[in-house]
Amino acid sequence: MTQTDTRIPFRYGIAEMTRAPHAVVEVEIVRDGRRSRGLAAEQLPPKWFTKDPDSPYADDLAVMVDVILHAAGVAEGMSAPDAFQLWRELDRAQSDWGQAQGIPGLLSGLGTALVERAVIDAICRLEETPFADALRSGLLGLQSQIIHPELHGHRFAPAPSTHLFVRHTVGLGDPLTDADVHDAPDHLPVSLQASLRHYGLTHLKIKTRGEAGEDIERLHRILALSREAGVTPRFTIDGNEAMTQAAQFTDWWGALSEDRELEGALTRDLIAVEQPFARTVALSDEVGRTLRAASVPVIIDESDADVDSVRLAMDLGYAGGTYKGCKGVFRGIANAALVDARGAERPTVFTAEDLATLPPLTVPQDLVVAATLGMTHIERNGHHYFGRLAGLGPDTDDRAAAAHPDLYEELEGRVRLRIRDGRVATESVLTAPFGLTPLLNVSALPPLTSATATDGLI
Repeated sequence: MTQTDTRIPFRYGIAEMTRAPHAVVEVEIVRDGRRSRGLAAEQLPPKWFTKDPDSPYADDLAVMVDVILHAAGVAEGMSAPDAFQLWRELDRAQSDWGQAQGIPGLLSGLGTALVERAVIDAICRLEETPFADALRSGLLGLQSQIIHPELHGHRFAPAPSTHLFVRHTVGLGDPLTDADVHDAPDHLPVSLQASLRHYGLTHLKIKTRGEAGEDIERLHRILALSREAGVTPRFTIDGNEAMTQAAQFTDWWGALSEDRELEGALTRDLIAVEQPFARTVALSDEVGRTLRAASVPVIIDESDADVDSVRLAMDLGYAGGTYKGCKGVFRGIANAALVDARGAERPTVFTAEDLATLPPLTVPQDLVVAATLGMTHIERNGHHYFGRLAGLGPDTDDRAAAAHPDLYEELEGRVRLRIRDGRVATESVLTAPFGLTPLLNVSALPPLTSATATDGLI
């Protein structure tokens, strides 16, 4: 593992992130006597997996470390005919352990997802097969109908996307205008105004508080700045679990939709409202009745804690869910197929979201899954809040940039994500084994423990 520092603070929900551990999982698989290594990585952000305002961050980190180490320990020595079957066995064992320990499914699943992604990477490298081809050929063994039985007979084979629009996160603490910036750490954009100008953004993810008056004023400012930049953005609204009662959403959405300045944007340009309800109530019958009566697409994110969560949410009245690498690849693809299948009967939405993820491992793996699913946009914020690749080795930046010149560029002496006209190219990640072509040597990184995870943080 390694530690990563932000270039500017990232404020979301009840937390503000300025530094985070970056956990790396490495696996070795043996298939037909041949060996292959695979890698996966994830940021360990404060207060997202549990959002418990009372627990010390050190305690939260200790549990995150435990779930990763437990999943790695369970996977050691496992045997399965393919990656999907291995994931199923690991997910079942990890879920049972997490429930016995009182660990929420979203958090225990982090460990499963990291091992799963590393195994996929190892298989694609062993067979010298890009992820999309491995998925469609059956090499990975995915059977979405096992996760969602209604998918029996449903064909879901979208054409891969050769680029993805960046849905830029507008965090709760982000300066909106250049005049609001008082301490720029470098020459990269800090304000939304500068980001619109520099990256050519056309898609936004707007964090809100759940207070109608504040949120309306915030939306007015953001959309006005976009218009000044010559853009009519498509956007999602991230509610960050701000509401604990269904009536709050009814009042909040009523106020937003009745605002004359917002009316057109909400009708024409809003993609979805993401997780406005606290996970403790999000899948309740009361919320379901509210959603069925509403005229706005609402999707779950933090409530996507188990393999059947998106299906249960859509049964209640949600429009769909999200893909996040920390929840798992196979489950995410099955959920995308479910949303696609149900889209024949009513409007549905499936988005791809970030978790302050960083290259060189997490971002291209996220991108290749989203591109394989035929998605057109993806939330990206690691390049904004962190502004660089995770430090996994002395030659990491150079090797990533050389292999993926369409995805990275050098700015101010650092390799950074390349964004042109508001989008990132995915051609090279689609031809890589699983997003990243070079296999990195991470043997010099310190081992993941509670002590190393909290080093410099607590």
